[in-house]
Amino acid sequence: MTGGVERFLAALTTVLALAGTVAAQAPAVVRVGTLKLVGGAPLFWADERGYFRQEGLEVRMVYFGAAAPVATATATGDVDVGATGITGTLFNLAAGGGKIWLVADRGQERPGYPLNAVVVPKASYDAGLRTLRDLRGKRLGLTTLGSTFHYQIAKLLERERLTPQDVELVPLRDLQLVVQALRAGQIAAAILSPPWGAVAEEEGWGKVLFYVGDRLVNQVTGVFYGERMRQNRALGVAFMKAYVRATREYYDSCLRKPPRALCESIVRVTARVVEAPESAVRKSLPYIDRDARLYLLDIERQIAWYLQNGMLQRPLSVQQFVDTSFVNEAVRQLGP
Repeated sequence: MTGGVERFLAALTTVLALAGTVAAQAPAVVRVGTLKLVGGAPLFWADERGYFRQEGLEVRMVYFGAAAPVATATATGDVDVGATGITGTLFNLAAGGGKIWLVADRGQERPGYPLNAVVVPKASYDAGLRTLRDLRGKRLGLTTLGSTFHYQIAKLLERERLTPQDVELVPLRDLQLVVQALRAGQIAAAILSPPWGAVAEEEGWGKVLFYVGDRLVNQVTGVFYGERMRQNRALGVAFMKAYVRATREYYDSCLRKPPRALCESIVRVTARVVEAPESAVRKSLPYIDRDARLYLLDIERQIAWYLQNGMLQRPLSVQQFVDTSFVNEAVRQLGP
């Protein structure tokens, strides 16, 4: 009888030990808030390639329709990581003590790289609408006031000696609604994220006047960490290592000339996620730093603009909400 009890206890101990091992090996779930846009290519690729799993993470994508709600969800802990446009909402959250930190690049406007596009209806283009100056007094669609689109519109108009007051800005909340309004001719122009510039031309309803990066150098999107990722150093570094592995493959395969064969796989995965033709995605691959490093000088310029235009409630310094240590550590561990 005693022997039976001992065997039972030994078996129970073994089962509990195995259960503990399985629990210890279970991947940490990380919720990532983002939009279905081409700038997410390295994120989608890291997930497809298994880089997050190799770091002991299970990434769950949560898709949004605009950038500002992603920042809010990151600050409140509804998602752990945000990956989208850098907006007035982000700056205000940070200035107010919100638990959100900008940690890595997700897309920069650079000459020769197709990120955001200024798009007009094809009928308007054919009728002679060819420049920003032709938009004086007309309706320009954007997601929200204080968005990346708002900042870019203002800076582009400034180059033409115009201001946002020379046009009518129409906030439509959601990027899909902006696209629909442009297709229907309800607005005269909009800045659209990739792949929508290429899609507009391929489908024949819109015309790209120019890509923003050919006129502005701008840190337009980024990766943000919420409190959980920033406080758990090992978790934050693990996520960044997987992400930087993917940004390096994206940069080396898709941005170098000529593109390498691996780029076609990245395009295919991205097209599947964003639900767009591969041909449109191929034409819409934005500049992303190889090591996911931020262009901090432009962040300072953006803060100054939002403050000057009354969309930032209090002064904010880059040091208050930018944390490059995760990228630096990921790059150090990965090597060149």
